[in-house]
Amino acid sequence: MERQDIIRFWGQENLRRWSEEDLRDVAIPRSSKSFLVEVGLPFREDWTLRFDRDSGPLPRLPNKSYYRRIGFDGPVPICLDEHGGGRVVAAEHDGTARYINSSIEVFGESLVFYQQYRKEARTASDDEVQDIIAETEEHLRDADPTAFGDANNWWPVIVEQMKQGLL
Repeated sequence: MERQDIIRFWGQENLRRWSEEDLRDVAIPRSSKSFLVEVGLPFREDWTLRFDRDSGPLPRLPNKSYYRRIGFDGPVPICLDEHGGGRVVAAEHDGTARYINSSIEVFGESLVFYQQYRKEARTASDDEVQDIIAETEEHLRDADPTAFGDANNWWPVIVEQMKQGLL
């Protein structure tokens, strides 16, 4: 998926972008920084994910200074792992990290697939919903196979919750 496709899907006004200055001291790949500056992350959605519009520089987590917070899933910080090449993780409250995606770029693409599922599932029959879930899982796996390397990673848990009708 191209960056322009992500912008077109969400609408430019619905994406939270960071400035180059906000990211100056963040140790992630240049491509990830440019994604956050040029594309950003959605912030006007009715889901548990929040990417604060006016947060400025990415704060470090107090207990893991190499985790830079980009948002939240409910109360759980979503972070870029500076020691992990900019991978995206959920910093659980017990001190563990739940792997989400290999990069912010793939995370941004995966959010599009998840939102497409959410929109389509609202008006679909139960049988159709299962087909939509299977298609969404395939897109997520194709975008980032590492996200499904462990059943306890974030996206496999999300897909399981989708299958159980929780999402």
